[in-house]
Amino acid sequence: MSDWQIALTKICEIYSKSDVEIEWILVGSIASVLQGCEMTPGDIDLYVKNQEGVKQFALLLEQFSLRTKCEEADRSNWFSSIEEPAYTETFPSGFTWTKGRWMIEGMEVEVVNISQSAGIPDSVDGDGIWEGGKYIWGHSKNVDFGTFTVPVVPLEIQLESNLRRKRKERIDAIMKKLKVNGYNEELILKALSIDHLSFFILEMRKNSLHLKC
Repeated sequence: MSDWQIALTKICEIYSKSDVEIEWILVGSIASVLQGCEMTPGDIDLYVKNQEGVKQFALLLEQFSLRTKCEEADRSNWFSSIEEPAYTETFPSGFTWTKGRWMIEGMEVEVVNISQSAGIPDSVDGDGIWEGGKYIWGHSKNVDFGTFTVPVVPLEIQLESNLRRKRKERIDAIMKKLKVNGYNEELILKALSIDHLSFFILEMRKNSLHLKC
């Protein structure tokens, strides 16, 4: 198994053996790979619906926490410790998140709750569904991972987020999978912004013409 598979297996084992119930979902490249996309995950991103979920995961993952508090002034180099298992940060825009971060089996793992999106477009009627927003919870998709079943953000929603960020390699990988395996038409209409829906329709038409040829 790769490092990310070993790390995710460890997380799933710890969570499944606990009596804690947390609303969580996998996002980012890990979620894409678990849905069949060809990508190389660099870390594991796990979102929780409520801020309390970060604290609950911090307790479950305490064995991976630093023994002493991380004194790094740069939060990008910060890791959870027993003294400070999580922190909340608010940016000038008002964007606010609470997160914990660990190194597990050589993989960086982040557990995040976003409590204030600061106006990032997120809707089901034109603006598109944001992968870190409130609408992902109503569209969570369960996929098999080894002996576990894990919740992921669907590719239809991930496509919108990657189009916004202009991440071509990920866009291509997701589109390839949707072209081969099909997609949820109702969800794609909600997930994509108007402009991105036009792109999607055009790409699917190109694929249809290619198949006919």
